[in-house]
Amino acid sequence: MKEKKKLLHNSKATLLALLMLLLSAGDSRAKSGIPFNPVTDIHWGEIELQFEGICICPRPPPIFYEEGEIWEYWEPFLVIDTVSVANYSAFQGKQLGSSLLDMLGGKNKSSDAVDIANESTFAQAHAYLFPMFFGFCKHQDYGIWWSEWDSMWQNDELSALITPEAALYATKPMQLACMADAAAVNVGFPLDIMPWCIGSGGSAYPLTGHVDNDNIVQANNTAAARLLYKLNRMFMICDPADNLCGCTHTPVWIKSHYKMHVIRPDDRSPAWPVGKAAKFYDSGLNTPFKGAKGSNDEFLWMVYRKQRCCTCCDS
Repeated sequence: MKEKKKLLHNSKATLLALLMLLLSAGDSRAKSGIPFNPVTDIHWGEIELQFEGICICPRPPPIFYEEGEIWEYWEPFLVIDTVSVANYSAFQGKQLGSSLLDMLGGKNKSSDAVDIANESTFAQAHAYLFPMFFGFCKHQDYGIWWSEWDSMWQNDELSALITPEAALYATKPMQLACMADAAAVNVGFPLDIMPWCIGSGGSAYPLTGHVDNDNIVQANNTAAARLLYKLNRMFMICDPADNLCGCTHTPVWIKSHYKMHVIRPDDRSPAWPVGKAAKFYDSGLNTPFKGAKGSNDEFLWMVYRKQRCCTCCDS
């Protein structure tokens, strides 16, 4: 009886030691980085403010109309992080929740995989929408979105609930057509008539964190673009470049109205159209340990949207 108790005690001690070892190993691999700083991380030269003239917008009686000025510029309005560790925020440069033994963590299956179909990347993503430039156009589409709480981001089949049209584009001819968009994006002109394509990133569908690309920089850029598309689809953001007198919701996004650049694990410029080939900016971004401003495999993207508004109208 004493031997059984001793054996049980030793087993518990062994399990406790293993748990402590696992916890300490998790801490040693903890991710960290420099928090987002709007002063240094926003590339203010990307705003490109332009005055275009005078405008008139209709109003309900008894006002009937208002006059204003037409201004066009690129607004820094959204920061997206795409991460391999669940609940890690590259935006804040720290872990915000549990990641130990977490099945929601990202993955990367490289070209060493036996099956080419398994060459893929998965990333969680977080969106931070808040006013960073108080210009002439005022909007109210601000908030936070966290993929770990979104089952549709984890599951390709579930994502079809908000993108039933995805089946129409899941064919070889439609996917091959994305080569035209890739060529156009890389010379600066994304094709808005092909919303199912993300340039060199491939398909915009499914709107999940699963990307069929083992190039980790390109795959994370695609995941960020998909999240941008999803925020449009869920009416969380609107497009102020489509209507002078307001901000129009575009559940089918207009890609040319957005551009982005990476700011973690290191800063790159200029901002590129959505879907730009990573080879133009990925030097030094896939480091084996830690980049200049953050941990490897944890990306932060600064997104600008095109503003073209009449100053008389808030939306």
